[in-house]
Amino acid sequence: MMNYQEMSDEQIELAVSDAMNIPRGVKWCSDWSLAGQLAEENHIGVKYFLGEWMGLSTHPTNFATGFTSNPRRAICIVFLMMKGGE
Repeated sequence: MMNYQEMSDEQIELAVSDAMNIPRGVKWCSDWSLAGQLAEENHIGVKYFLGEWMGLSTHPTNFATGFTSNPRRAICIVFLMMKGGE
């Protein structure tokens, strides 16, 4: 099981790029235009909950949640969980 809380933003970003089979170097955790597109295309929502950002899959057959202080990172974590990295 992957522990995304222990991974750096850079490690998360590399894993997202690898999961999408695209060249590395995309700043998923710091760019809303990229993270927002990732969320939209993969049905991932984000909500502030109990002092942290919660990313959650809204896909009925692939449910996942992730908590972090960065909403863009929460989207990336949920995306990776949906891709089987949990």
